[in-house]
Amino acid sequence: MSIVNYLGCNVLLPVSGSESDDEIIIGDFFSDEEMRAEVHKNLSAKYIYEVSSIQHGSIWFNKYYKKDYPKGHEEGQQIFKLLCAFLDQHLASGDYCELYTCWVGDESEEPEYKDCINLHEFDIDKIEVFEKSLLVINK
Repeated sequence: MSIVNYLGCNVLLPVSGSESDDEIIIGDFFSDEEMRAEVHKNLSAKYIYEVSSIQHGSIWFNKYYKKDYPKGHEEGQQIFKLLCAFLDQHLASGDYCELYTCWVGDESEEPEYKDCINLHEFDIDKIEVFEKSLLVINK
């Protein structure tokens, strides 16, 4: 099984091309329309994308992962910071997006962990991305 990150947004985001060498890639990788419809039940946003890192895969970091896999934890935080930089370029003031993380196939599962951050004012060490987590990112 693989962890997948879904990004719900009320504005259209540029989708990465198949030849993209951007560190953050936006598009449809594991999911199909049915899976995105299932995850939409957990998100209020109009548009649903998958988000990933070309080098490191999914965004996944939390206190438990840090203990057992410190390098992977740090990579997850770096990917998240890159995602925030991407969002900063594409969201207007007052916009928001939602990052829902789950195992592929668990898209209909309700979030067990929820948090909300401001795109410009967050402490990366206080953010955790678990399976079945929903993180609202406000600009």
